[in-house]
Amino acid sequence: MQSVIIIPKNEILKRYVQYFLFFKKDDRYSLNYTTFPNSNLCLAIYKANDISYDNKNNLCKITAGSSFKSRIYGFHKMPFYVDIDSVLDQICIIFQPSALRAFTNESYENLMTSEFVFEELFSSDQQVLERIFETDEFSKRAEKLECLLLENLQNDIPEKLKEAMMLINQKNIFSIDSLSKNLKISEATLFRLFKNNLGQNPKSYLKTLRFRNVLNDIIKPQRSLTNLAYQNQYYDQAHFINDFKTLAGFSPKQLVGKISVNQKDLTWIYNNDQK
Repeated sequence: MQSVIIIPKNEILKRYVQYFLFFKKDDRYSLNYTTFPNSNLCLAIYKANDISYDNKNNLCKITAGSSFKSRIYGFHKMPFYVDIDSVLDQICIIFQPSALRAFTNESYENLMTSEFVFEELFSSDQQVLERIFETDEFSKRAEKLECLLLENLQNDIPEKLKEAMMLINQKNIFSIDSLSKNLKISEATLFRLFKNNLGQNPKSYLKTLRFRNVLNDIIKPQRSLTNLAYQNQYYDQAHFINDFKTLAGFSPKQLVGKISVNQKDLTWIYNNDQK
C-alpha cells in the first residue's frame, strides 16, 4: 500500500491542517495496520469502500463499496486497528487540535457517527469529490483540497484556547490546575473550553498529547525512558508504563521494536501479509 503525506502550502491553512495523508492500494490482498491515540482529528474520505467501525474495540474494517464515504476518527483511548480487505483509494485530512471548529459548529457527537461527514461540512455535490479523486497525482489532490478548505473557513479559534495551546506546547504545562491558573479561568470553564472546541476534556487531551510527545521520542537512538518520563511530567515509571500500555497496547520498550515512521509523521505498526 502506498502512503504519502503532503503538508499544506498555504500559510493560513497550516494553522488548521497539519497534513494531508493519501493511501492507495490497487490489489485485493488483506493487510492491517495499527495507529495510536493522537490529539488531532482525522477526516477520512474513501472513494469506493464500505466501512464497519467497532467503537468498543476501536477496529475499522474496510471492504469494497460503490460510493464515496467519509468519517471522522479521533478521541481514541486505545490503539486504533484497521483491516483492509479490498482495493483502497483514501484521503485523510489531519486537522490541528481544535481546528475543525474553524469549519463547522456541528456537534462532535453527530460528526463522529456519520458516514458522510465531508458532504455535511463542505459540499453535498458529489462532483466535488469526483473532481478531487479524478487525478492520481496526490499533489494535485492536495491543491484542490487546500482551495476547498480555504473557501470554507468560517470561524477563528477562541483566544483563550490559543493561549492554552501555547502554554501546553511552549511551556510544557500538563497540569489542569496550573493551566486554569495561568489562563485565569476556573477549571469548569477550562473543561467547557476544551470540550466545546476540541471535543475532549482537558484531562484526556493532555494525557493523549503527553503520550504522543513520548511516542515521537522513544524511537530515537539512546533515549533514556527514565528521562523521557521525567521530561513529560509523569509521576513515576509505573505511571509512565501504565499510561503507555493503555494507549499503545505495549510497554515503551516493547513498542520500540514494532513501530515504524513514515515521513516523520505517520507512526504505525504496518503488516502486509499477502496470501
